[in-house]
Amino acid sequence: MKKLIAIILTLIFVFVLASCGGTTSTESGSETTIETDAVKTTDRSTASEETTIETDAETTAGTVTSEETTTETEATAVTDESITAKETIGTFEISSSDGTFSTSGNVVTISSAGTYVLTGLLEGQILVDAGEDDEVVIELSGVTITCGSDSPVKIVSAGNVDISAKKGTENVINDTRSAKVKDDDTQGEGAIYATCDLKIKGTGTLVVNASYNNGIHTKDDLKIQNVSLKVTAYNNALKGNDSITFTSGTIVAISTNGDGVKTENTDVSKNGVTRGDITVAGATVTVYAAGDGFQAAHNFVMTEGEDGTLPTVTVYTGSYSGYTASSAATTSYKGVKVQNELNIEDGTITLHTYDDGLHADYGTSLDDGTKGKGTINILGGTVTMSVYAPENKTAGGRMGPGGWGGQQTVSGADGIHADNVLNISGGTINIDSAYEGLEANVINISGGKTYVAANDDGVNSCKGNSTPAVNVTGGYLDVTVSPSGDTDGIDSNGTYKQTGGVVITRGSSNQNMAAIDADSSVTISGGTLIILGYGRVSTSGSVKTYSLSLHSKGSHTVKIDGTTYTFTNAYAYGITTCYSSVSVSS
Repeated sequence: MKKLIAIILTLIFVFVLASCGGTTSTESGSETTIETDAVKTTDRSTASEETTIETDAETTAGTVTSEETTTETEATAVTDESITAKETIGTFEISSSDGTFSTSGNVVTISSAGTYVLTGLLEGQILVDAGEDDEVVIELSGVTITCGSDSPVKIVSAGNVDISAKKGTENVINDTRSAKVKDDDTQGEGAIYATCDLKIKGTGTLVVNASYNNGIHTKDDLKIQNVSLKVTAYNNALKGNDSITFTSGTIVAISTNGDGVKTENTDVSKNGVTRGDITVAGATVTVYAAGDGFQAAHNFVMTEGEDGTLPTVTVYTGSYSGYTASSAATTSYKGVKVQNELNIEDGTITLHTYDDGLHADYGTSLDDGTKGKGTINILGGTVTMSVYAPENKTAGGRMGPGGWGGQQTVSGADGIHADNVLNISGGTINIDSAYEGLEANVINISGGKTYVAANDDGVNSCKGNSTPAVNVTGGYLDVTVSPSGDTDGIDSNGTYKQTGGVVITRGSSNQNMAAIDADSSVTISGGTLIILGYGRVSTSGSVKTYSLSLHSKGSHTVKIDGTTYTFTNAYAYGITTCYSSVSVSS
């Protein structure tokens, strides 16, 4: 499909440079407060399959009602002040009851396992050079570390390192080097840089500013737990070459010139697991990125935390982010991109992107000897997205900022794009704007509630590894495109088969640009298919044709097997055709 990706260049992020100074060695501490602001999201769930199922929509006995909602009136660049920390100005102190450290000029070297407490202002570097099996814990208890010659915190040798922001303290790490222009093995790649497993934790606040390259970067596994963390970086805000896991906490990751959160390796670990996963389990993560929000070398997973907490993810890419530099040279602005498999199991993810909202590559050669699956699975949770673009075309459906006459423009980017297979079995999906809403070689819908407003095809099964197909066995699918222009509500380059579920699709009354179209055949043997516009359908089994009038602009109500569905048409369509294996009336 055609792609037009455009980025409106906005704010230049300015970093303040500072040089390294001197240091002393003693012990002290300070306490302040944590200032946070929960990420706000809007629930756009609007339908339920049975009257016994709870829904976030307006529901009465035996009735399911859709709500019309609005998104931004324009692609406004967003910034974030939810996490802040004051820099410390007191004398720097380090102490340990079980470890070994030394000071040379402005460099403090930790050389053995143990727990180390840091307070005050250090214009220099914390260097960890311990044994390869040593476990090191660095407690930040009201400290500011600033360095302009190397990574402020550099871990060159250890078994694993925990960096803990202690309760009630504010901590700042500033990497004030000039932006990286070439590889230099002597330089740490981030403000916090590690060559071993790294965990960032605690119940305090940590703010990291990195003008050289990455914010927090480890060559192994990166884990983030509990902490209030804000990272602003020239390139990747957070990078774990082997994996990144968010288990809890509130995290804001900002990249002014690169991708927000990134993994790199795809070889096999000693435990037989392919590296390169990003997992969000129970945390609240907000990403502002010039490029991709999340870029997983292998898989991306959103799931419930161990304590039952659900994850919340919000992503702004390209000019949706108020931090994107005017000189940013990125070419991909996706919300979440993977090279293998993308799984949304639970929680809430909201995407404001200049490229595909969710994207999975197929066929990439991975270091474990396999090829990328190119699969996306939506099993639960709530997915909401607005994909912006400058084509001066508008989608209908539920996007509607400023009312139906004033929608924002949308791009040649897809809401959800899987190079191979897209499986929707649960959850709620709201694609408020996109060039194509759902696109994959094979699309399987067996559950959940999916609402699509698209500029081109609402649902498209494209050519790929297998015969293109759209298969609907359950769930609820509501598709809106304009009744004029080169658009199809549902377009399969192979087959469309429906055996269950409820589908409402809209489009032109012209057979060349239809509400539903397939190069091979459109067949229904079960469920309900409501077509507003043109569609040539073959039926079998107990499916009957029902005479309804649901194609005018405005609100409509239809009763399907005892459940009442209310929906709104953004436009007037030419005709209504309904096929169903259960009773239908309006």
